[in-house]
Amino acid sequence: MLQLRIGSGFRQRAHAAFKVAALPLALAVVASAGMADAPYADEEALPPDSVHVVPDRLSDIELLRADKDPFPIVDSYAWRAFIALNWPALPGADRRGEPDRAKTIGDPGPRVWESFRSRHELFQLDQAAKASPTPGWSSYDGLNPCGPNVDNREKTVAAFEPFKDFNQPTFVLRKQGNPLVAQNGTYVRYETRINQLTYDAIAKPGWSMGQNLPTPDAPARMPSGSIAVKAAWRVLTDADTPAIRARYYISHGANIVDVARTKASGKTVCTKADLALVGLHIVVRTRFRPQGIWSSFEHVDNVPAIGKGPFREPDARDSGAPYSFYNPDHPERQLWPLYGSPQTKPVDLANPPSLSPVPNQVVRRLPIHGSTVTLNRQVSALPGIKGTVWEHYMLVATQWPTVTRPVAPFNDSVFFPEHRNENLANTTMETYFQDRPANCMSCHHKVANSRGRDFVGIIDSFR
Repeated sequence: MLQLRIGSGFRQRAHAAFKVAALPLALAVVASAGMADAPYADEEALPPDSVHVVPDRLSDIELLRADKDPFPIVDSYAWRAFIALNWPALPGADRRGEPDRAKTIGDPGPRVWESFRSRHELFQLDQAAKASPTPGWSSYDGLNPCGPNVDNREKTVAAFEPFKDFNQPTFVLRKQGNPLVAQNGTYVRYETRINQLTYDAIAKPGWSMGQNLPTPDAPARMPSGSIAVKAAWRVLTDADTPAIRARYYISHGANIVDVARTKASGKTVCTKADLALVGLHIVVRTRFRPQGIWSSFEHVDNVPAIGKGPFREPDARDSGAPYSFYNPDHPERQLWPLYGSPQTKPVDLANPPSLSPVPNQVVRRLPIHGSTVTLNRQVSALPGIKGTVWEHYMLVATQWPTVTRPVAPFNDSVFFPEHRNENLANTTMETYFQDRPANCMSCHHKVANSRGRDFVGIIDSFR
């Protein structure tokens, strides 16, 4: 029987989330002999069937044995990070990035990752589209894309460059990808946030101002503990009933780009809307995995399930809920419209979004790893998760480096599992890039490492 411990005050390094005895591999990682500061050396002794749903992630994954399936270990780490980052955050500029330990994950309020600095707070542009000084971490100072009357305390999913937050990334340097339109006829909006270690590493050398940029001869090296999060949000409308809304984590009254008014004015103009979280990328740099442990989560109602038998993922139709990105009346359509068609071209002022966009038809191309599906099912049933919106989210992909040294631009880290037929794409963020060899680390390596950016694409993407 799974045991649960919920609450606060546990030591941060050890008590990130859970251990599930039913998995084929124990979720504890054995420390290597002679390795100082092993990430699990000081863990409190716990029975093997203990489960933790607390606001602390594990610090690292040290040893992955070649004779064991690594997915349960890495997936466990990913879920622990997801739980910790989606804990309610403490309010106040001086507490950014800190969890409110008096609350549970099911309590309302902005999440820990939402209190991180946003990309528009890092890469500031003034009204003349010139780089503006980057504020210090512990403040809400700085310009806001929605104008001088919007404070950075307010949730803002927008960009200084009109409609830039509508587009997905690509494998090409400084090239924007396709937008994504949900079945309710709204454009998905994308948001990037980074923790203080990442923020300071980019801001203090002047990179956020386009100064002293790293090169292959003087490359960047992001510090251990750096975290980057990218979110995909679906704009809610009157068609989203209370029953539908109850299944999502929602940011209420967020500032988002108003398409019609922005097109008319030629600059970002915002409006208020409720946003439903439909996708979340998480990258955590660690001591033993300096290139990062990469994970991606989706809402279970995004697209139909494609797994078989015991490895079938949750499906919206089983709960009587609508898909966010799939119309069951048109099963003949897979990924539609075809990539390269006018609707899939990036949007900007020269090619602005439609006021009445046609919804995309999206499917998952490759199944989620079997043990990942098993773990997802167990996590969604945990006390503390069950009965909250978080039971409707699932891990869809994890990726990690296997050759971690040297940390240098030429070392792509031999990221795993590139060579396996695994799903390494999020349907809300890599909609048209779901087939091999497309994956998180290969994309970031291609657009960043040749320029000494240490897998950090945003250094080039926003300057």
